[in-house]
Amino acid sequence: MTWGRTAVKSRARIGGWGTAVLITGALAATLLGSGRIGHATEASDGSAWLWSRTASEVARVNPDNGQVERRRKVTDARGHRVRLSQNDQNLLIHDLETGRVSSLNLSGLGLSGRLNVGARGDTHLAMGATAAAVIERTSGTVRALDPATLRPVGTPLQLPGPLVGGEFDDDGRLWVAVPQQGTVAALKISAQGAAVARTDEVAEPGRDLALSVLDQGALVLDRGGRDLVVATGDGTRRITAPVPLAGAMVPERTHGALAAVTVPAAGSVVTLGDVEKGGPVLSFPLADPVQEPVVPFAGKVYVPVRETGQVRVYDPAGRQTGALSMPAGRGDLELQVREGNLFINAPGSADAQVVGTDGRARKVGKYPNGQGKGGDRPVAPGGGENSPPLIPAPPVEPVFPDLPVLPPSREEPEEPETPSEPSTPGTTPSPPGRTGPTPKPPRKSVPPVPEMPSARPTTSAPGTKSPTPPRSTTPRPPSTSRPPSTPRPPSTSKPPTSKPPTPKPPKPTPKPTPNPYTPAQVCNASSGGNYYVQRSVGFSGGRVYQLYSNSTKKNCAVTMKTGANVGKGTNVWVRLQEKKGGEVGYDGGTFKYYAGPVFVNASGICVRISGGGSGASVSTGWANCG
Repeated sequence: MTWGRTAVKSRARIGGWGTAVLITGALAATLLGSGRIGHATEASDGSAWLWSRTASEVARVNPDNGQVERRRKVTDARGHRVRLSQNDQNLLIHDLETGRVSSLNLSGLGLSGRLNVGARGDTHLAMGATAAAVIERTSGTVRALDPATLRPVGTPLQLPGPLVGGEFDDDGRLWVAVPQQGTVAALKISAQGAAVARTDEVAEPGRDLALSVLDQGALVLDRGGRDLVVATGDGTRRITAPVPLAGAMVPERTHGALAAVTVPAAGSVVTLGDVEKGGPVLSFPLADPVQEPVVPFAGKVYVPVRETGQVRVYDPAGRQTGALSMPAGRGDLELQVREGNLFINAPGSADAQVVGTDGRARKVGKYPNGQGKGGDRPVAPGGGENSPPLIPAPPVEPVFPDLPVLPPSREEPEEPETPSEPSTPGTTPSPPGRTGPTPKPPRKSVPPVPEMPSARPTTSAPGTKSPTPPRSTTPRPPSTSRPPSTPRPPSTSKPPTSKPPTPKPPKPTPKPTPNPYTPAQVCNASSGGNYYVQRSVGFSGGRVYQLYSNSTKKNCAVTMKTGANVGKGTNVWVRLQEKKGGEVGYDGGTFKYYAGPVFVNASGICVRISGGGSGASVSTGWANCG
């Protein structure tokens, strides 16, 4: 099936979904781990859940007073990266390192569902008020889930991967960008499965796109230029940014009228005062290096500064109006807008803050004996008879329905129906019974190049006599090229007289951009101490290094990017853990050259390292125990 730029269609086979999203085997009766907390859909009581990596628990925070009201212990998750999504009834806990997902019933804090989406690829879970979906962004597969049981519902939808984004807006539409087509798609998630509601062109096919879902619609960035495109149910609006958008970052979800784009390469923040109406576009310089997108909230822009543990507050024009300090969160700050409040969390520490629309910050003590207002001891995890049942695996090869073709954004003539051609290896067959005109190719597709002959034939000009002598058995006269005794063999046609063209040598593959930094430079620049490499392990797109300093007695870990993504803003992370006390150093986000450095005090204690990015990861065993 040919993919059009103005309509996203489903395919006839599930392809790679089985390896990434098929529900497999039993999970541990309890939950998961650490890392970035994802967007949580609003819950009516105004509370929100935060993750504590060191304590391995989730805690529900009342934003009015900063009080932790409920806790839930999460076993086998200490030091892991975890993403949380919530609505009024359920909390989804996705362990990014194991691929295990659990659904927590918020009325009784018991587990109601569990599944395994695998740890490979770029699998993303999104949940709205009444629906949930799992998006395998690498392959482009989208599948609806029951938020409580995590059972797949309906038929999956196959889009041309990779996909970008994947969050619900306030109208219940799930938005994703399709860079291969240069489009953004609004999906409907229901009991019948995932379906395309509408698509809009936002860029030329193959562009590097970023996406932030708005209250109604989505903001799409073309990181190869300066275009900002706002897509809503009424169409698209194109805005020109004041700076090039190479490596630009946006939060996965933007709440409210103010939107903000972080452009580290230009050292700038671009703000859109009324994003859905293309309101005033302003920019201001970044005062500190940033590695994560800034977050707009209540008319202000909040800029996390990892190196200092501060969050600087600016108005849309760039005037600083305040700063929030969380020293324990150095290198580990996460900002999310939930329930009309901004939550600032340091997963590796006991500290968190919640900011209201009035700009007032309240301290949150996530641990019972920590700073702020902690709650009771965590609820003991359930298990045994209370553990949810295993989810049976869905059919391996469900047939996708034919979705209605959406009208193109510009009128184009219908192409005549053409007979279908036999499938060839590497193509996707059309669904059985599909009839009608062949889908139109992209508007600016290049016409096929005629096949070149294997040799250049010798021809005569029209009306002239062929130089080839008539067929004869008479010996040819003597010549310097053929002995006189050799007769010319009879033939019915003259063979080519010219040599076949020499094939052009393939173009040399461009050399990958070298990383301008070294692991020792990165570690020494942060703390000094003459760090040296003890071991390293590679993955597709990078290498994780463990270093040690005899003077500081600390271990350092850093993930260095390699290959084509060096110098581009892509996801990369690193984790360093010591064995005895479970001390963990973690860093992750969208970086151009490396993630880290992270440090732990582990003199005489075994450590292990892990890291990854762009759908690949690697880890080591315990070692370097001296």
